[in-house]
Amino acid sequence: MEPTSRHPNIQLLVQAWREVGRHLELEEFVEAIAPPLAALLPFARLRIARIDRTRARIEIAASAPPAVVGGAEGPAFVPLGPGALDVIDRWAAARASRSYAPDARDRVRASLGAVDRGGWLVLGPLLRDGELLGLLLVEPKGDPGVEGLRLIDELLDPFSGAVANDTRLAELARLREAAEAENRALRTRLARQDIRETVVGATSGLRTVMERVEQVARTDAPVLVLGETGSGKEVVAREIHARSARANGPFLRVNCGAIPAELVDSELFGHEKGSFTGAVSMRLGWFERADGGTLFLDEVAELPPAAQVRLLRVLQDGTFERVGGERSLHADVRLVAATHREVQSLVAQQQFREDLWYRISVFPIRLPPLRERKQDIPALARHFASSAGQRLHGTVLVPSATDLELLAAWDWPGNVRELAAVIERAAILGNGEGLDVATALGPPPLPGSAADGSLEDVSRRTIEAALDRAHGRIEGPTGAARVLGVNPSTLRSKMQRLGIEWSRFRG
Repeated sequence: MEPTSRHPNIQLLVQAWREVGRHLELEEFVEAIAPPLAALLPFARLRIARIDRTRARIEIAASAPPAVVGGAEGPAFVPLGPGALDVIDRWAAARASRSYAPDARDRVRASLGAVDRGGWLVLGPLLRDGELLGLLLVEPKGDPGVEGLRLIDELLDPFSGAVANDTRLAELARLREAAEAENRALRTRLARQDIRETVVGATSGLRTVMERVEQVARTDAPVLVLGETGSGKEVVAREIHARSARANGPFLRVNCGAIPAELVDSELFGHEKGSFTGAVSMRLGWFERADGGTLFLDEVAELPPAAQVRLLRVLQDGTFERVGGERSLHADVRLVAATHREVQSLVAQQQFREDLWYRISVFPIRLPPLRERKQDIPALARHFASSAGQRLHGTVLVPSATDLELLAAWDWPGNVRELAAVIERAAILGNGEGLDVATALGPPPLPGSAADGSLEDVSRRTIEAALDRAHGRIEGPTGAARVLGVNPSTLRSKMQRLGIEWSRFRG
């Protein structure tokens, strides 16, 4: 470093950089650096402005002396004239390359006429890595002279660092607020004790299932949970995780049927920055995120063939590569898969790899549908009613004997999920005074009893009756899915399996 005598401003520059490290907030930095700067260059006002490109204006982010918004000290926002942003950008680019012309500052000064009150105005672009962060505006008391202009130019770097710090601080605050909001939402959800994640019937209709869960949970063997949509496959997967040695690790659920085919690899195994259009940063896949825990692949039969091959490799040797990566990675993950489809028939049709089927079905667990364990309906109904009552009305609701008779007579094509929806609808219709199960169920699903045909015939007549009532509409407030109390995708799946065409019921 050259002697101080040849750089009379060096003490101020050193102090400016010290203040950048001491004060992350811009207002505090300006307040600290303003007195020593005024000793060398007396000024009426010093301001730092950010550029709002969307509204074509500059925002006064910090000021010395402090600005009074809307008062005599000046506005908080200054509109820019036509073409002003282009002038500022060209000036900033030239300044970054140290090639700007002597009159460039005057052109920018003219574009900020709303800031200039006729006196002196010294401007400086605040840059970081070539990006324009804002502007430094200093109004000296009189002609600043060459030395004053040189001092402002020398201070642009520490001022730019202060603006960059403040910008990062604001971004961290935004991320923290978002994380806290998500945390509050999760805590609220947990406080509600979502009954769909509780094993009701573990000692009755699901006793055999829970015995198998207890057997396999102590091992790391892959598990395949089979059952109709809405029968509680995720609940069983969570129980396997909770009873395993991985209980303190992550449990992550991936709905394979909801991932676009072109994004399956990126979602499961992650990708490197620049590996494809839109990959602006490196991303961890679900296998890496679940390291040390359990990965639940719901609707695994929906995976495209290429993804099935890569999943097989992970199950065989535990290694994979991110999309666009060349390095083999390892993840210690216990796999639990689930599907409502008959995988063996898909294997026979060559729609699902036979070797993958053997890998994921080391220990299959089949969940019975609700119609095959109706002895659990009273306990489930009480459980759902208590939760819905507390959540919706702040009181515990209890189904009556008549309610339980109505629920036991229903076919429940949507299984436990449908029962939960019906009870919640009954709690809403009851206005907090009880459960209106009869209205929530709607008209009887069949003109006769369930004994008037096979189970498929009963389901077909139930769905056709609902479609006829809804004039062929599946979704919406008057759709067949709402009448039956099931998810529209569940209803479409059952209609496809039973060969029911919705168009027959239109008109």
